[in-house]
Amino acid sequence: MGILDRSTGKSRALLKKLRQYSVFESVAPVIIAALIRFIFFTTRWRVMGDEIPDSYHKDGRPFIVCLWHDQLMLTPCFWKWKKALHVLASSHADGRLIAKVVENFSMSPVYGSTGKGFSAVKKIIQLIKSGECVAITPDGPRGPRHKLAPGAVAIAKLTKTDVIPFSFCVKRYFRLNSWDRLVCALPFNRGVAMFGAPISPATLESMSEEEAMEYVESRINDVSQKTHEALVNV
Repeated sequence: MGILDRSTGKSRALLKKLRQYSVFESVAPVIIAALIRFIFFTTRWRVMGDEIPDSYHKDGRPFIVCLWHDQLMLTPCFWKWKKALHVLASSHADGRLIAKVVENFSMSPVYGSTGKGFSAVKKIIQLIKSGECVAITPDGPRGPRHKLAPGAVAIAKLTKTDVIPFSFCVKRYFRLNSWDRLVCALPFNRGVAMFGAPISPATLESMSEEEAMEYVESRINDVSQKTHEALVNV
């Protein structure tokens, strides 16, 4: 076990103790959100592909943002549009904390998962059909890491809604010793973020369920790879 692993273990133990105090639930998300903003605004960014969601907002069309769970830390900062983004969040303790953090970015959590939470899927479908945009981490809430669960594909097909892959990367970061190896960016950094080309539901409907899942998974990975390649020149 390395220094980072030991440090993460101690941090989790401390976090568990702090959660016993009701004030923690209200204060911690505000502090974490402020820290995220500080890191984001002290980083020099190259954002690629944001004209894609721009066009959807201009036309009033909803879409589904798909990103891996380890990309959660800074992602809320890239949502620059006035229209709300509804974020699927786990009902577990860590998921509730993440949900409280994203609420500080004017985002609305939907509790549950696309794997087991039928009520969450139903709510997401209702939101999309009413013209709202949603964000899904399709390998969450418990993994396997970077392996797509079937929910996102099913929702895209049922609602006839495009999926837009998203990823970011930074020069300086560390990872938590969690199942997703969460990327924790450091301040005064350099980074790249990318919205990938949309995946149409018609494309997914022409495939088997397994093929469609593999395709969306590969497209998210492709966007992630391209951000790392672009980071060399930032």
